[in-house]
Amino acid sequence: MDYFVYKNGKLHVEDLSIDKIAHSVKTPFYCYSSSAMKKNYNELANSLSGLNTSIFYAIKANSNLAIIKLFSDLGAGADVVSEGEIRRALEVGIPNDKIIFSGVGKTKKEIAFALNKEILQINIESEAELHLINQIASDLNKKAKVAFRINPDIEVNTHEKITTGKKENKFGIPWPEAKEVFVKASKM
Repeated sequence: MDYFVYKNGKLHVEDLSIDKIAHSVKTPFYCYSSSAMKKNYNELANSLSGLNTSIFYAIKANSNLAIIKLFSDLGAGADVVSEGEIRRALEVGIPNDKIIFSGVGKTKKEIAFALNKEILQINIESEAELHLINQIASDLNKKAKVAFRINPDIEVNTHEKITTGKKENKFGIPWPEAKEVFVKASKM
């Protein structure tokens, strides 16, 4: 089903005329189809049925509370990159144990906030970040739940500005060092 269609020369979202929306709210505005989002989510969830998987909505994609809530109601957790996004996820009712903190540049304050909220995990981007998280967790008398982002140093045929898997991209722990960093983490 198409959720954005022209009827009698007027654009509609689902069965609602965009003109009617424009007359009732200030313009410009963003217009989303919750039916389209639900359909796509359910198709993904159904394609993964029978597997031990979880779906996490990346709040950085769109931090609109209604959209975060829609995905939460469908069963998604949240993939966040800041304290503000953790707060948004919690505000709409995503349980703390369904929140993953990803991304580079996490601050000490954000890491402490995530640890105090006892989120599912913090994704480690580097050995230095592992040591920082360990220090903050120790200071708070907490044990950090972590996962590792590994850089596989694989060439992907994409635009050079969006590639993330090559060694020179500096995202994640270089795969030759991964086991050593994991062993260090297991002793923390």
